[in-house]
Amino acid sequence: MLSLDDLKLRPMIEDDLETVFRWRNSDAVRRYMHTDHLIKPEEHRKWYQRMCEDPHCETLIAEYIGRPVGVISITDIKEQDATCTWGMYIGEDMRNLGIGVLMEIHAIDRMVEHHKIRKIWGETLESNDRVILMHKRFGFEEEGTFRKHVFRGGRYEDVIRTALFTDRWQEIREEIIKSFRLEKASHMII
Repeated sequence: MLSLDDLKLRPMIEDDLETVFRWRNSDAVRRYMHTDHLIKPEEHRKWYQRMCEDPHCETLIAEYIGRPVGVISITDIKEQDATCTWGMYIGEDMRNLGIGVLMEIHAIDRMVEHHKIRKIWGETLESNDRVILMHKRFGFEEEGTFRKHVFRGGRYEDVIRTALFTDRWQEIREEIIKSFRLEKASHMII
């Protein structure tokens, strides 16, 4: 049985650069990113520097039972508006095990509790329909479509914009924990 205690978030540090570089360039991750080119080492390092210097973003490493497995990126944090955007991916070959569910719960908890966000928004490629369905299960609703927005696999693809107003998050969170039969965390560290 999966437990919320099995997954922890921590800030990305320089020692994570090589692992995250490998993840970002893997076919499994790149095919669902807004930019799908192979990232060069210098480009990756500049991305990391920008993330470190930007007070309106946070890049977190998700560790499953002590092993780094993915990234959660919280960006465009606007205190006055209480909004942000976000994204996540599992970098290791551990998909379809429920880790994405744990990551999404912890990510939303982080945005709500730590950043005091009232509205979370994101953009997902239409071909990533499983993730769109998962987000909807977490209470996200479609707010719009950027039609034929990115070029993938020889064609232009839509990007779906979704958002979650967090005033209902605790209720939704409890429903998700029950529906996925998750063990609750003994205590949440955010």
